Amino acid sequence: MKKWIFSLGLFLTVFLLSNNVSWAKEYKIGPDDILEIRFWQDPNLNSNVRVTSDGMITLDIIGEIKAAGKTTLELQNDIVRQISRLNNRISQATVRVIDYQYQRVFVKGQVLNPGKYTFEEIPDLWTIINEAGGVTDIGDLSRVTIIRGGKDAGKVEVVNVLEAIENGRLDKLPKIRREDTIEIPRTPAGLPSADISQRVTKKNVIYVIGAVNNPGPIQYQENTDIMEALALAGGPAEGADLKKARIITKDGYYAQTIEVNLKKYSKTGIPARYIMRKEDTFILSRKGHGFLGVGLGTIGTVVGIVSSVVLIYNNNN
Repeated sequence: MKKWIFSLGLFLTVFLLSNNVSWAKEYKIGPDDILEIRFWQDPNLNSNVRVTSDGMITLDIIGEIKAAGKTTLELQNDIVRQISRLNNRISQATVRVIDYQYQRVFVKGQVLNPGKYTFEEIPDLWTIINEAGGVTDIGDLSRVTIIRGGKDAGKVEVVNVLEAIENGRLDKLPKIRREDTIEIPRTPAGLPSADISQRVTKKNVIYVIGAVNNPGPIQYQENTDIMEALALAGGPAEGADLKKARIITKDGYYAQTIEVNLKKYSKTGIPARYIMRKEDTFILSRKGHGFLGVGLGTIGTVVGIVSSVVLIYNNNN
């Protein structure tokens, strides 16, 4: 008998705790939400209303009433309390959110269906990208930009979603909040990115060769741009042609070359800052010298890179 009572008590405790958790997470109505309000005792009063920017709704008989910040249960209790004073036949009302417009985020850039997305509860970053139809062929998941809204308006975060997917760490992606904007950029040079299933493991290095003081591999560090990579390689050597720098970047089984005028970049910041990626090769030309403008000592390295690109291209075609 005691065991049975203990088991029953345990069950009731778990049940109450679980219900308390669900109550704590119950949705709070916000501006722009659309509500369905029904009075079964007087259907003539039924209406669908939008919550105004100041959090109010307007109903027949009672006029304006505060809705934002309340749960549907709290709001329907407030409605019944006020309307019953004027019409004692009404003792019940039901409130339901039929369009969640308050919890909104924006998705732009290289997704199939850019635009505004609304949720009862805002999901994780990868789920939102998929809600927007997923990335296009030239979408770059390694440089997803989150532009914060709300109290952190203007704050920018760059996230490597691709790495999180490959490592099974989607739970570590930044939490998306109301009014945030998610932007998926184009791949460098706008060429198609490889499917996730085609990805190859990349070495944790970048290469800087040509007219630099210390050519060779450099340990990869996140958020290193082309000027920082040049500095890590000892800076430009005598005779370097800063107008003719090249970056060979690999994206899965594909490779692409980007030309950068470092002289113009250092003065104007144009083109936009390029962040180096694993296994990128940065080639700084030398004025009037050799293959691709680099010295004979680096031709073997460049030929090896180009051969790899050709082999990869042939393999995929």
